Amino acid sequence: MNFLLKIFSLLCLCGLGYSWQDVRNADQTLWAYRSCQKNPEDKDHVPQWRKFELPDDEKTHCYVKCVWTRLGAYNENENVFKIDVITKQFNERGLEVPAGLDQELGGSTDGTCKAVYDKSMKFFKSHFMDFRNAYYATYDGSDEWFSKNPDVKPKGTKVSEYCKNKDDGDCKHSCSMYYYRLIDEDNLVIPFSNLPDYPEDKLQECRNEAKSANECKSSVIYQCLENADKSALDASLKILDEFSGRY
Repeated sequence: MNFLLKIFSLLCLCGLGYSWQDVRNADQTLWAYRSCQKNPEDKDHVPQWRKFELPDDEKTHCYVKCVWTRLGAYNENENVFKIDVITKQFNERGLEVPAGLDQELGGSTDGTCKAVYDKSMKFFKSHFMDFRNAYYATYDGSDEWFSKNPDVKPKGTKVSEYCKNKDDGDCKHSCSMYYYRLIDEDNLVIPFSNLPDYPEDKLQECRNEAKSANECKSSVIYQCLENADKSALDASLKILDEFSGRY
């Protein structure tokens, strides 16, 4: 059984069938939290954020928006929370959907970090632990999931180490492109994926090329990025690989 099929089968056996738009697992939520904490300019805030202390300031406003987005629960194009996706997350986790979810998070925002933060705080005021349990934001919940899913990249393991010899036959780079979050579990291009210091225009061109490809998108996007600027790609992946040891 190939690498990604192992992941998909494992998640289905656990009752966690999903796509990027749907239910997140503990590996994916951990990446969401950590990736939203990696800006060096935010280092003084990170200790608070890791304790889920969310002060009313500009950096925290954007952190909260980043987390919701990378959990697949906020649509940046339409500036709305995905109530159906959040509801499904609670249901699939076997948790009661919070009363007033639609009233507190429903409706559009103006798209600013502050607007997303303000809506979130109204919801968190009564349902913060509900949110944390639903999205594996407790040590116990996260550790339990990882212990039941040994075929997933363990916490603290670099992608380069974990993905060694794990490609899917002709689908090259499937493991690394997934764990670097350039391609999702449904073989779709993640639109807000980033490559540090890689030319943004070339990255977008390669995203578009991979989106239109019928074959393995991880192979297509990697080859495109390498052809466009190999030295920049190598440097970017080195940075991402170092970071991958944090989730």
